[in-house]
Amino acid sequence: MFIRYQMIKNLLRIILLILCTFWCTGTLFAQKKQKAKYSVELGGFYSINNTIPFWLRSNQFGAFPNTDNTVLFRQNLESRKDTSKANFKTSYCFDMVLFVGSQAKIIIPEAFYRVDYKKFALTVGRRKQVHGLVDSTLSSGSITWSGNALPLPEIQLSVPEYTKVLFPFLSFKGHFSHAWFGNQTSVRGYYLHQKSLYGRIGRPNSKVKLYGGILHHAQWGGTPKYGIPDWDTRYVNGKFPTGWYVYRNILLPFTNPSKDSLVNPNTSPYDYENRYGNHLGQIDMGGELILKKLKMLFYKQIIFETGQTFSSLTNIDDGLYGISISSLKPESKINKVVFEFLQTTNQGLYRSGFLRLIGFQGKHYGRNQNFYFNHGQYFEGWSYNGLTIGSPFLIPNPDIRYENKDNGLIQLYANNNNIKAGYIGMSNKLNTILLESRMSFSRNYGTGNNPLKADQFSIATKAAIPAPKLKGIINVGVGIEQGDLIYDNYGAFVSFKKIW
Repeated sequence: MFIRYQMIKNLLRIILLILCTFWCTGTLFAQKKQKAKYSVELGGFYSINNTIPFWLRSNQFGAFPNTDNTVLFRQNLESRKDTSKANFKTSYCFDMVLFVGSQAKIIIPEAFYRVDYKKFALTVGRRKQVHGLVDSTLSSGSITWSGNALPLPEIQLSVPEYTKVLFPFLSFKGHFSHAWFGNQTSVRGYYLHQKSLYGRIGRPNSKVKLYGGILHHAQWGGTPKYGIPDWDTRYVNGKFPTGWYVYRNILLPFTNPSKDSLVNPNTSPYDYENRYGNHLGQIDMGGELILKKLKMLFYKQIIFETGQTFSSLTNIDDGLYGISISSLKPESKINKVVFEFLQTTNQGLYRSGFLRLIGFQGKHYGRNQNFYFNHGQYFEGWSYNGLTIGSPFLIPNPDIRYENKDNGLIQLYANNNNIKAGYIGMSNKLNTILLESRMSFSRNYGTGNNPLKADQFSIATKAAIPAPKLKGIINVGVGIEQGDLIYDNYGAFVSFKKIW
């Protein structure tokens, strides 16, 4: 009893110390009128089964803990938006979250420095980003890069905004980056190559605009931390290939690696068959329609993984379908509604209805890839620090019910990557209170190696309540989930946030 009392006493001292430090720092910023914005947040989580509900923790850039009964301290320092017309601009952000309780750790979801010169931007560090054609504020998540996981440290060169090319109605944007996965559970010291190119047909003020683009990711290099038998072909000399020849093939993965041992002595038979690294991405298309009182965005994201699904497009019906409807009336009670449907059940097993209609049969038709977000060399698959980088609907194996897990010798990270899911997101205003709600229903079929059938329902509502007397905002979130994929749960989050 005495020990528990001492723990509570020490915890209260820590809370008081941190609050005083944050408050004093904020006061100094306010007094000096810096060109920066500083905020501090204090909150806590609680649920009935020791985990935070799905739509309270998803798409938070890894900034929320996995367990409840946790106190959260958060501080954020960022530059204010530069509205000048100068060609040369700089910006930065530092965001730190401290958890105290059943899970104690420090997380830095964002820490970057950015330099803009005319239409170009160079960014170094961790930065919160959602890639792909999608409603970035209320979507369930872009299919391969949703903002669900902690951002990777990277160096990125980009054209962040649509820029006119040749004609007034034609514009492009894109980025090129190199990032570090660092030390993960099964592989250490490996990298991420990423690039995108998106185009828009239509002037900025046009009532109708058309969009299209491609996003490509590749995990490569590194040293496996697992052992394999002599007959296995996944790596050579204890590591995965690196070097400029490998990087060239990562950048342009159109052909299989050379079998010439003099070109790259660490190339394994696994690489000959599958190309270097783990490649995946998405092809996006959509359109925007502006009416008198509404703005509508339509989008379709087609996922590809391995060159076979990319070249044959037999899985063209897999991906994310979305409609975002935003009100253009300032007094509107409902600001935005998003409807989405996610499907990942094709995976190269059959030709989509559109391909059958036009009589197209790809050269890889009938070969089940069965590997969305999984890989035979990088056992963590498409994840970072235990969280899915892409759509949060592809819940990792450790987070699902025990009876639905893959308990084989080599457990797949995404044991449930065969899904159909419907989703609704809505943001609205009730007097001065801002509300955000998310609701989803999914039917989950596991994988080809570990089939299952599990329905899952999840819902969450968050409210941002102004507190003028306290000069801050009170945030409240409530989440519920029931179904057969993850354990039933009810939970809540409450915090107070002050901005200087």
